[in-house]
Amino acid sequence: METITTLNNKPLVEAMFELRWGLDGAPGVGVDPHYQLLIGLLAGALKPHFPFVERLPIADVPENLAPYAPHYRFRTNPDQWPLVQLGPGLLTVNDTEGYIWDEFFPLCAKVLDALFAVYPNADDSLRIFECTLRYIDADALNGETAMAFLKKLHISVDVPENLFADGRIDGNSLGLGLSLAYPSIEPKGLFQVSFNQGRKNDQDALIWETQVLSRGADAPRETESLKAWISAAHDTMHNWFFRQIDGELLEKYR
Repeated sequence: METITTLNNKPLVEAMFELRWGLDGAPGVGVDPHYQLLIGLLAGALKPHFPFVERLPIADVPENLAPYAPHYRFRTNPDQWPLVQLGPGLLTVNDTEGYIWDEFFPLCAKVLDALFAVYPNADDSLRIFECTLRYIDADALNGETAMAFLKKLHISVDVPENLFADGRIDGNSLGLGLSLAYPSIEPKGLFQVSFNQGRKNDQDALIWETQVLSRGADAPRETESLKAWISAAHDTMHNWFFRQIDGELLEKYR
């Protein structure tokens, strides 16, 4: 298959890099002792790129009751993408249809640099335990079944016709939900891909999510190793994606 790095009609819905770090206290109700300070410090560090700060309703909930959820968003302007999200123990960088890797990666690097620069004693107190790079794609079914579209992605699910032989169940599928997981070698962690039937632009669609996740000892903890991790995770998913759409879909998305 030829090497292609960009698509003019890509099916991308959202790209997201997510970072999580440990909180003090019992699981599920832990707190980040630096969180309240971090909100202002990170807002100041990101202001040249993301001057608009959006406080989400969940920020009214005590932080120990809503850990690992976005409480604040930092944007260039209201409703504009890409954006950065911050919550207790959580930082994300998100983009939508305008995503370009050569812009997304430098943005993730800048945000990581900002986090490590302002988080108090980051090398010791920022206890990173999980990082994830995730892509969500979707395409209208246009009258096809989700199972038929899945085959275009080189994934085949066989449901033998004899299972419907007694006539009690109609063999026309109304929905689809499939999740697959494999060890990721580079970077070390978990590779996951899931497929679900849903809606895109008010049309029936197949939605598929691809992610690489590294947790615990597999998760990098320093800025440069995190940047290298993002690059490696992207390469792994980029290669998978283009092998998966090779054929009819590649021509459609060019």
